[in-house]
Amino acid sequence: MKAYNDIQTSRLSAPNLFYLLLFIGLGAICGSLMGGNLIISGVIAILPFAFILGVYILRMPVTLLYVIFIINYFIMGITRYLPLEGISVLMDLLYALSLLMICLHGILFHNIEWKRAINTLTITSFIWAIYCVAQLANPTGVLEGWILSRGLIINGLIISVIAALLCTRYKTLKTLLFLLSVLTLLAFGKALIQKYRGFDSYELEWLKGNTTHIIHSGIRYFSFFTDASNLGSNMGAAILIFGISALHLRNRALSTYYIIVAFIATYTLFLTGTRGAIIVPLAGLALYTIISKQAKTMVAGGLMLISVYIFFAFTMIGQNNSMIRRMRTAFSPSKDASLNVRKENQRKLGEYLKYRPFGEGLGLSGDGLGVKVSKRFTTSIPTDSWYVKIWVETGVVGLVLYMGMILITIGRGAWILMFRIRDPELKGLLTGLLCGIFGMFVSAYGNSFWGQFPTMIISFMGMTFVLNGEYFDKEIHQDKQISINTSDKQTEK
Repeated sequence: MKAYNDIQTSRLSAPNLFYLLLFIGLGAICGSLMGGNLIISGVIAILPFAFILGVYILRMPVTLLYVIFIINYFIMGITRYLPLEGISVLMDLLYALSLLMICLHGILFHNIEWKRAINTLTITSFIWAIYCVAQLANPTGVLEGWILSRGLIINGLIISVIAALLCTRYKTLKTLLFLLSVLTLLAFGKALIQKYRGFDSYELEWLKGNTTHIIHSGIRYFSFFTDASNLGSNMGAAILIFGISALHLRNRALSTYYIIVAFIATYTLFLTGTRGAIIVPLAGLALYTIISKQAKTMVAGGLMLISVYIFFAFTMIGQNNSMIRRMRTAFSPSKDASLNVRKENQRKLGEYLKYRPFGEGLGLSGDGLGVKVSKRFTTSIPTDSWYVKIWVETGVVGLVLYMGMILITIGRGAWILMFRIRDPELKGLLTGLLCGIFGMFVSAYGNSFWGQFPTMIISFMGMTFVLNGEYFDKEIHQDKQISINTSDKQTEK
């Protein structure tokens, strides 16, 4: 009886509290308006909506996962139109808010499965973060460079934890993949506008400092990404993600849609003119043939890889097309002048780093950021590769740790897909994700895009979903069993 009275009291007090807050808010707005302070009036007027949004997010923290996923895709394109310094702070705030909401939600509702946050990626990311903290003792390091490299230090761990704790339902995974397909189409649309309508004034201004996008072989389109190489590699991953997923989906309409997205992503990849991006679908396809464990798939995949290589390396088919002509140069590395320059730069860096096993210090490579922090030998030579960047800043020890973190995670994910996932549709979706991520990681040797938006978040989230694939698989089979039991009971009646 006491519990019933408590419930009734809470039901009665809630409207009273609402009206009280409304009365106080209206009074505050009137007072500020009378005082001529429009800013305070606006803030007070927004507060109720912010409160409602906060309550909704607290009850449904997975909303923040969608917000992070979407903003991450557009955030760098926004900086071309708005002179925002340190825009990555916005993502830092979203990460912090997500972790806070997860903790509060867990305390209030007791339904957060904390064990999901412990996996191969979070463990290795934690080890990497510890190593980066130890870089503070690097005698050649600079504190400012270390602080500006916080994304490299901790973001992988934070992203994987947030993804593991918020994406706990198979439905959420499918929603995120569908969101990625829509974002891929938007990226294609923007690149198409750049090709047929030209660049707008803001993009033209940006191109003044990025002359490698307008070259003798044609224009390299970048959509709203950081650059053409980032767009190209992400489109290469999209080919695999949606192409492989389409082969395993039970929904025919969605399967057809994903095939269309994969073809559009292929065309967009060629629009970027990024030669290194062609390795993404090739490397991903090679991994797919292994994960499939099917002789037919292995043979078909092998023949496709050989056919692509022969097409680009030994034929002149499509040579009149500037996009195909530029991609073909990737299969003749000995004739690639830029590759020879990169090799020479790596040789110079190798001599300099010979007795620096822990690197020069975080933020002190020649990737643009380093020049702002300190002018020295390592910041004067462009890295042109994510691996070289890691090597220069953290040494051979850091390079082994970082590459080990990713490769061990991918290896563990492949093992889970090969031997632990029973549902064919789930296996197809996760295999597409892992193959796309693997392809981008291989491509990162030729371009320093791996740590950029949106690649890093897509990659770390995707790897986390694969590692937690067994949870999704268990959920699917439980739902099937419940459906069978319900059907049996109805039949008995």
